[in-house]
Amino acid sequence: MGSRRVALKPHADKIRRWVEEGRGDEWIAQELNTTPSSVQSFRSRNSIYRRDPVRRGELSEHRAVLREIEGGILIETDAAGSEVFEQRWREYLKRSPAEVHLVITRDRIYVEKAH
Repeated sequence: MGSRRVALKPHADKIRRWVEEGRGDEWIAQELNTTPSSVQSFRSRNSIYRRDPVRRGELSEHRAVLREIEGGILIETDAAGSEVFEQRWREYLKRSPAEVHLVITRDRIYVEKAH
């Protein structure tokens, strides 16, 4: 694996396709002769996100800020302004706020309705 600086912008379409196919940053880095951290940074800057194939339903991605509070962590986000939240979540949370599961992966936090 090379450590030289490789311009990734010309490869954006390939990177997007590879991510959609489930290829990891290590695999992409090897293909493009760069480092996995460069690939991850490029994906982040260009909003190229991995979709977790286990998750179902409509996805709405939002940046979040985690704040430590007494007894836990507060997740601050603008998700409440999204169309998915308006159509799928607002009424549900009013009726059943306890029926929500948080699924935490290495780089995502999913909110799911309990089954």
